[in-house]
Amino acid sequence: MPGPGMEWIGEEEKQALLEVIEAGYLFRYGDPANPAFKAKVYQLEQEVAKLSKVPYAVAVNSGTSALLVALGGLGIGPGDEVIVPGYTFIASMSSIIYARAIPILAEVDRSLNLDPQDVRKKITPRTKAIMAVHMLGNPAKLDELKTIADEHNLLLIEDCAQAFGASYKGKPIGSIGHAGTFSFNVYKTITAGDGGMVITSNQEYYRRF
Repeated sequence: MPGPGMEWIGEEEKQALLEVIEAGYLFRYGDPANPAFKAKVYQLEQEVAKLSKVPYAVAVNSGTSALLVALGGLGIGPGDEVIVPGYTFIASMSSIIYARAIPILAEVDRSLNLDPQDVRKKITPRTKAIMAVHMLGNPAKLDELKTIADEHNLLLIEDCAQAFGASYKGKPIGSIGHAGTFSFNVYKTITAGDGGMVITSNQEYYRRF
């Protein structure tokens, strides 16, 4: 069944959709000199970046694609190991496999998020990144995970698909790791029917996205 976002589609959203249809630009790109082109995707990227307090955001077609784009942009590929919680949606692991990397399952704690102590046990010479998944709106222990990542020179990815708008110790989720990803599908609190977003504070990663 649909998530809560489907119940909150009102006249404002309907009007925004109608503007795009009437403008005739159903693709994200258009002529900036043409007033009919509304640049809705670009506006969304800017708003998400502002909300997340990062300079860069890139819209994609799904949350799964956002994870795959983040992995590729961070240079994660064949042979690399990515530590991921054993309790999560399949996209967290399938995106790692699509990137031809290796998902390494770690335990979760009582918050249903990655257990930092088990993450430490799963690190090997081939570990390249830690993927924290913020479950059910509840942020993972990012301070501890970031400390572990820094100690071992690992990348930290935040899968924020289930926690759009949440914060961790005053910082928006997605802004603390090297990259954050979001989903806007029908099961999420904020939905476009489908869609996703990747955010980062690193310009080089942004260019790769």
